[in-house]
Parts: sequence; C-alpha cells; structure tokens
Amino acid sequence: MKVFISADIEGVGAVARHEHSRVDGREYAVARSRMTGEVNAAIAGAFDGGATAVTVADAHNVGLNLIPEELDERALLVMGSPRPLSMVHGIDATFDALFCVGYHAMAATRDASIVHTFTGRIQEVHLGGVRIGEIGLNAALAGAFGVPLTFLAGDGAACREAEALLPGVRTLSVKEGIGSYAAVCQHPTRARAAIRAAAKEAAANPPAVKPLVLSGEVELVVRCTTASGADRAGMIPRTRRLDDLTVSYRGADVIEAFMAFNAMTCLVELVPFI
Repeated sequence: MKVFISADIEGVGAVARHEHSRVDGREYAVARSRMTGEVNAAIAGAFDGGATAVTVADAHNVGLNLIPEELDERALLVMGSPRPLSMVHGIDATFDALFCVGYHAMAATRDASIVHTFTGRIQEVHLGGVRIGEIGLNAALAGAFGVPLTFLAGDGAACREAEALLPGVRTLSVKEGIGSYAAVCQHPTRARAAIRAAAKEAAANPPAVKPLVLSGEVELVVRCTTASGADRAGMIPRTRRLDDLTVSYRGADVIEAFMAFNAMTCLVELVPFI
C-alpha cells in the first residue's frame, strides 16, 4: 500500500496566527517543528497500518517548511516550488490513499484557523459547480488518478469541510478555532499520538471513501478580493470575466483546470498591492 501525504501548516495543532505560519513570523521556527512532528506521526501511523511506501509533499508556502533531518527517513519528501500540481505534486495512480495533515478550511469560513484558499487574494473558488477550498482542490486532483482522500488532520472546521465533501472520510481535529486567529489546542504530544493512531486505522482499515472524480470538461470559477486581481487572473488565455471580481476557465479536465488556477494564484501575488 502506497500513501501520499500532503502537509500544510495552518491546521497544525498549537498554530494559531500568522506569526506561526509566515516564514518571517516570530513563532515560525517552532511551528515548522510542530508541523514536522505531526507529519512524522502520520508517516509512522501509515507504516503501522501496513503502508509499504510513503511520499510527503511539503505543501505550505514555497515548500520549505518540513525539517528534512527530522523527518521519518522512510518517507520520500517533495519540497520547493513552483510545482504543477502544487500541494499534491507527485501523486499518481500507483498510490492507494491521500492523507492530508495540518489542513485548514476554505476562505471565508467562520471560526477556522488562518483561513484562505491558496492566497488571501482569492475570495472563493468553485470547481465543477461546487464551492471548495484546498481540501476539495487536492481531493479532486487525487481523484483524477483514482486516489481517494481517506484521512485528514487539521482544525475542526477543516474536518467538517472534508466530511461534508467526502462522506466517510476519517478526520482528526487537533484544535478548534476561535475566530480566525485564535484556537483551543491540544498539547502537541497528544495531538501527535492521536494522529498516529488515526493514520494507522485509516491505512489498516481504509474508510469507504470514493475518489472525488470530476469527469470531462470542468469549469473553474475564481472570485478575487480586488478587481485588479481579476485583471491579472484574466490574463490567462481562454478565461472569461464574469463580473468585477470573478473569472472563469473551462478546462479539458480537472488537471488542466487546476493548473489554470495555480497560474492565477501566482499572477495575483506578483506585486505587493493589487
């Protein structure tokens, strides 16, 4: 059994503010250590449950957060950016399951940790007519290869979002948000133990979660936070401007639609103020 782990930082236990998640934040060094600890717990749990190989994608910011020397040496690490499939780059049809660790809810979610969808300059994303965030985008990419998202660890809002989108998915909440920038958190040691146990169960007894498959042409609709953001996103060939803040793109498949979205997020981040 092969497991692919996508690891973010905002949904890690005892991470609550941008001081934790931004690389220049005063708490970033300890946050990346906590992130590495939770990923190690998921790796260990996957192997405890019978996995024969694990690949981890460092999926926060530019992909230089996990501490390689401290990562479980049995796992392969995908790091750095840009990457065509971003947070799940490296996944393919040889994997049996996608695990997400340290995940957060989509932009504009109440009482959820440091919410956004890829960038703070994106208000809302619809794919195939469904409003989704990073959880849904990555589940759909995995689904394009026939791989189900079977386990997610993060804040409570992320877990509820995953459960609504993917019936039967196993989730583990390591904290509950108080607004966007505060949270009630478990002790890191307890969070890691719980992640390891839940990951073991997900690997040993995979929940009956179907891959999120969007077949054929897929419409992507992206609402930006500013009109100038939509100006930049609309520079991509074949996009349509729907209103002041919103653009759409019709991809031949979910991978093409996502790659257009990935390019949009890069464009809207080109300058400090848009």
